[in-house]
Amino acid sequence: MTFKKITYFVIFLSLLGSFVSNDTFAQRRKKSRAQLESEKKRNLEKIAETKQALENTKEKKEVTVGKIKAIKEQISSQEEQIGLMEQDMDLIDMEMQDIVGAKKGLEQKLDTLQHEYSEMLYGASKISGKVNQLSFLFSSSSFNDLIMRYKYLQQYTDNRKSQVAQIIKVVALLRERQANLEGKKSDKKRIISAKLTEAQYLEQLKSRQTEMVGELSKKEKDLRKEIEATKKSVNKLESSIAAVVAREIARKNRERELNQDREAKLVKNKVKTTTNKKVNKDLADAETALGKSFAASKARLPWPVQRGFISDRFGIKEHPVLNGVLINNNGIDIQTSASATVRSVYAGEVKDVTEIPGLGNVVLIQHGEYFTVYANLKQIFLSVGQKVGAKETIGTAGESGGVTEINFQIWHKSQHLNPEGWLIPR
Repeated sequence: MTFKKITYFVIFLSLLGSFVSNDTFAQRRKKSRAQLESEKKRNLEKIAETKQALENTKEKKEVTVGKIKAIKEQISSQEEQIGLMEQDMDLIDMEMQDIVGAKKGLEQKLDTLQHEYSEMLYGASKISGKVNQLSFLFSSSSFNDLIMRYKYLQQYTDNRKSQVAQIIKVVALLRERQANLEGKKSDKKRIISAKLTEAQYLEQLKSRQTEMVGELSKKEKDLRKEIEATKKSVNKLESSIAAVVAREIARKNRERELNQDREAKLVKNKVKTTTNKKVNKDLADAETALGKSFAASKARLPWPVQRGFISDRFGIKEHPVLNGVLINNNGIDIQTSASATVRSVYAGEVKDVTEIPGLGNVVLIQHGEYFTVYANLKQIFLSVGQKVGAKETIGTAGESGGVTEINFQIWHKSQHLNPEGWLIPR
């Protein structure tokens, strides 16, 4: 090997070191893996909650709409879990492809390193002896040539050491990649087995749901009476909330008009209005700020119960048992544990506490231009006009349809909002 070749080889080694340390594939997949594991964890928690809800109603043999909603939600979560498992297997396949690609690249580099090293050994054998090395040095044509030859020998030795270190490093990385590949293969086998178990359990749930729906559909007359009674209760709740909201909006408008009139009279009579203006402005600003801060908390509000799952979602949908029958929900129903504590999702002021047949006790809390509604409470620990903080206890959950369940709503002035998008995702 000439001195020029050795210089090029040193550059090659530095580039190789950069290649080995830059594992771009792992970096690209890391976020996807973390995100998937987080989703699987949340969904398993949801499955556990729905299972617990069904366990809590085992003693009550009668099939109810509440039980059917719970098993329907469990089926949905079970299907989601199987879907996440399929995503996991797809991700493992991609990770395995990445590992195989990186492994192939390392094998090629190892072949190159070993070939170059053999050439270096061959070159070293020609000048292996001290006499040859001394002859090589002392045959220099000038002092500068002597220095150059000395540096050549020194660099040659260092390069051989570096070459051996790089080979050892690449071999270790190859072993690591092979171990990772075997681990991914084992993970995939485990997930395939778990998916089969989950699919079998899903079929059992669907069979149970079919049995429950069939049993309850025999009581069609009772169900239709129940639907009508619920509609009346919901309409009564709607009217009650709308009246309070309208009253609060009207009160705010009256206060604004009175303040404007009062300020106009004071100006006309040349009376200083600085203090009055400041007080009125502070009150208005505080209420506006509360509404803005509530609006900014979308997707970050705590749940009104610590544990539970959504058993009935916002809006119009088909009845879980009766074909062709549509039902509407102005909020969401949340099933939870017996006598669970119900809490305010945000700081505000209690504007109404009432009892509605079929919906139990109801609490309405104002947060600026926003209002939250907590229905079907068994007990209430608050009174009208009371200030509450976020996560402060307002009562306990009541029973409905054979399960412990509350109805939670969010209003913006007189408009219904879907609460699911406002709560912290579970």
